[in-house]
Amino acid sequence: MPAEILTVHARLGALERQTQGSFGLHIWGSAITEETAWDNPLTACDEDWFGLTFQVRLSRDVPKEASSPALGLLLHKGEDKRIQVELSPSQVPEVGSSIWIGLGEMLTREPDVAEVPVGDLSTNGARGHWLSTQFIAWRAASIAPQGSRFLLHASASACSVDATRATDCGGYVKADTETALGAERGTFSLQDAGASGVSGDGPEGPWELTLAQSDLTPALATAHPYLKGCALLSVPQEVDARDLCRRQLALSMLGPDGKSLDCTGIQLGPLLDDVFGYSGPLGCHPQHGDKTLGVELMLWAPTAISVHVCLFEDALGPMKEMKSMHRRLHTADDGVWRVSGPPSWWGEYYTYRVQCFHPSMGRFLTADTPDPYSHACSADALRTLMCHLPSWYDVVPNQDRTAWLSQLPPPLSCRANAAIYELHVRDFSACDESVSPQLRGKYLAFELLGTNGDVHLRKLASAGITHVQLLPTYDFGTVPERASDRTEQNIPSDAGPDSEEQQQAAMAVADHDSFNWGYDPVLYNVPEGSYATDPDGGARILEHRRMIAALHAKGLRVVLDVVYNHTLASGATGTQSVLDKCVPAYYHRRSENGTYEASTCMNNTASERFMMERLILESIMHWVVEYRVDGFRFDLMGHITLKCMRRIRDSLDSLTLEEHGIDGTKILLYGEGWEFGEVAHEQRGLVAVQQQLGGTSIGAFNDRIRDSALGGSPFVDPRIQGFCTGLALRSWPSVADVEQGDAQHQLRELRSAQDRLRICLVASLKGYCLPVTHDGQEQVRGDQLQQGGLAYTAEPEESVNYVSAHDNETLFDNTAWKMPPSLFSPQERMRGSWMATSLVALAHGLPFFHAGDELLRSKSLDRDSYNSGDWFNLLDFTGRRSAFGTGLPTKAKNGDKWDLMRPLLRDASVRPTPEMVAATTAKFCELVQLRNSTRLIGLTDASDVLEKVDFPHCGPQQMPGVIVMQICNGPPARGGSSNSLLCDHFARVVIVFSSCLEAVRVPIPAVKASLRGGKLPMKLHPIQANSADAPTREASVLNDSSELHIPPQTASVFVEPLQD
Repeated sequence: MPAEILTVHARLGALERQTQGSFGLHIWGSAITEETAWDNPLTACDEDWFGLTFQVRLSRDVPKEASSPALGLLLHKGEDKRIQVELSPSQVPEVGSSIWIGLGEMLTREPDVAEVPVGDLSTNGARGHWLSTQFIAWRAASIAPQGSRFLLHASASACSVDATRATDCGGYVKADTETALGAERGTFSLQDAGASGVSGDGPEGPWELTLAQSDLTPALATAHPYLKGCALLSVPQEVDARDLCRRQLALSMLGPDGKSLDCTGIQLGPLLDDVFGYSGPLGCHPQHGDKTLGVELMLWAPTAISVHVCLFEDALGPMKEMKSMHRRLHTADDGVWRVSGPPSWWGEYYTYRVQCFHPSMGRFLTADTPDPYSHACSADALRTLMCHLPSWYDVVPNQDRTAWLSQLPPPLSCRANAAIYELHVRDFSACDESVSPQLRGKYLAFELLGTNGDVHLRKLASAGITHVQLLPTYDFGTVPERASDRTEQNIPSDAGPDSEEQQQAAMAVADHDSFNWGYDPVLYNVPEGSYATDPDGGARILEHRRMIAALHAKGLRVVLDVVYNHTLASGATGTQSVLDKCVPAYYHRRSENGTYEASTCMNNTASERFMMERLILESIMHWVVEYRVDGFRFDLMGHITLKCMRRIRDSLDSLTLEEHGIDGTKILLYGEGWEFGEVAHEQRGLVAVQQQLGGTSIGAFNDRIRDSALGGSPFVDPRIQGFCTGLALRSWPSVADVEQGDAQHQLRELRSAQDRLRICLVASLKGYCLPVTHDGQEQVRGDQLQQGGLAYTAEPEESVNYVSAHDNETLFDNTAWKMPPSLFSPQERMRGSWMATSLVALAHGLPFFHAGDELLRSKSLDRDSYNSGDWFNLLDFTGRRSAFGTGLPTKAKNGDKWDLMRPLLRDASVRPTPEMVAATTAKFCELVQLRNSTRLIGLTDASDVLEKVDFPHCGPQQMPGVIVMQICNGPPARGGSSNSLLCDHFARVVIVFSSCLEAVRVPIPAVKASLRGGKLPMKLHPIQANSADAPTREASVLNDSSELHIPPQTASVFVEPLQD
């Protein structure tokens, strides 16, 4: 169809254009000829007094039945999103016309200058930043014309702290209903009146601000790097920041002629920390520490003008009473609202009714919320239950708190000896027919003895798995907690292996069934209710505790997956917004212009804020003390400040067996250290990304080993091969159109991947030197290899080695993508997955395995099964059922790959057989047993790794598909005598990882004179000599004892005994 031009004028003030950099227009929909990529939007072709001008190429004939939106427009700069418009087919303007956007409604005529606000106050922008009682930062002020004036505006007081309306309650104040209602009706609001300035000031204002300096002070620049270049405006001493925090605030700039040049709202986060940072008790507590005296409720809400507590007798009944909460007066004001109640309140439910200004809505609103410090709640977190966990014996296993607290977890010599198995609570039993139906998918399924899951977990623990990491078990909002509110999947059983019907049926109930990964936090300190037999009251607490005790009894410690980087909801509406109803726009990280950051997926939290950091720290300690948790995996940990994570590590380390019954030094702390979004390049200060974690004793997932082993990354063609999946050894034919380069390029990439894997095998230690690289460089440190950034750790425990996790494709599905049946046999594909597992199991650092790695688990190629339900997330510990070929995975996440998936899913030879699953489970246990058999595999001290590990046969002539790692015995580098040895059995261990598709011979490496080894003949490790896998048993030392024979696609472990 012929294409024509639609001219789009997007509002962006002149000062913003000068200070905020280049914005682009992202376009999408059926009405345009070509959608833009997010990172490559349309650039402006012109600008005028209104803003930026773009030319959008429209189809002349817009499809009448086009899905909405037919035209989408989004003005943005990276994640800074300013204006978004979505038009249905009937709303798309005619070709050749012009539209103006950014004033609320789309206009089809050029507006008059007098109609247009000068700033972004009317669209809830907030480019002012009140950093301390002394300074407000504003970038626009840095380019203000000579002679400009700056004003601080505050709405008329909607807070009853006004002397004329205050009700003094013995040093406290309670809200005045008349004034509060006036606030909600908009009586107290500021308006952008265009060139005439801001209207709606209270009687005290506005206040004149003086330009203190054109940039931040060094201290403020360190605290707020993303605001560098902002001018500082000095706040007059007479301004009462405590009072103004509870009003709507704005900045304006007046030019020399007195006309308004710009105006915007003000962000208060740093000021609230400065004025109202609070370390006292919050939530529900016994009065004066004694339950018999009654209850005290405390909510930190410094911007609120009124707070009430609403009381309910039970989880579903009507409100029986509403009581005003009180706040201290004047300088004693700590931002906390308090109310006391009689002992009869214990066991009742409550919510807070908070009235305050909501910047995202531009007005005062009243919202009901559960207590953010809840320890128990009703179903779906609608109400908080008044309780005191230390004295609530009904939620303690066997109602004996002393006995329960005295039970210790399975022994662990040190954190670096952990081996982690990631598991979803529902996956564990949802499809297990050996579990009674009422307990499938529940916490209590872990207590049952003799079930398929119980037998399997005990087998893994016996092999050497030390920890089970559970996907989120805090209260999340994406599964209805009452069974009556859920609708389970009904998948057509007769649909074909590549049919769309299964995913259609799954998606029809996806938001109403029992499954979700749960990365959608609502209440951080309450267990999820859908996993409990009763979502109301204390059952979820008791059953979560019993689950942890049951896993301990199986010999497994427990790691919880925690998500403090975002919340499910924000704003004043909706039942799942909590923190943002209490203190709007404080707990969440905002962009410089005031929008809520969403780089994590939604509603990013701001751990740089004092009270958010406090909430995270206290939440972690709550789970350790009250649930006996043994570790934490932080989702998107790179969005949490490094200071916060280090405080957590220090707090955990302070726990002792003598004082707390807990050895905090054994508690694991690791997470996703990815660097992206608004925190990248230290824009929000130091955050817990990989490159900052060396020496912190905090681990980060090592994506280098995953990508080098499997090939590519989760963000490219899934068919790209790696070390384990045939790169350069059996490559895709050119007709497959897989962009891997020619044969020589692939060979170089394979050798480069082998170098990367060598560094990964030594826990990605920054200080480890490769003797020679594939391109001939000598003595290259890990943190300098391949343009730097490869290695990031100072100790082995800081590298969490993995090749698969709940995110992205399973290990089996990755091998199915990369090792197609046209090139590889089922056995070769299976051994490819074994090779990937062996790299994780036998590397130094923490091994991490996804539940089902050992079962050839498939999700029918689903790359993101977070909401795909039980059908695609099938986990069968018997090995009889596989989800491979059970239909095309969900369209939203996988539809762009459906055409490539169809032939794979149709091919029955790809589907793993029960025999293959049994062999894989045996191989998995063998590999973990090998790791457990000697301290030389999985060294726990960096000094030992640097001294005792080497990689023979590397360099430009290294054998493609082969990595040799030698670990020699010797005295511990730290903490041992010169006569002691790390291992009592072996002088050295040599591990040969061969992904070659034929057997190879490898020379036996020499040994440094300073280390043990080289005196006696080597032999195959006894565990492998008795392997259930015949090819593994074929590995051998050749007769002349100078070479090792390595079977195809095998990790062979050879040992040299110690001399007597």
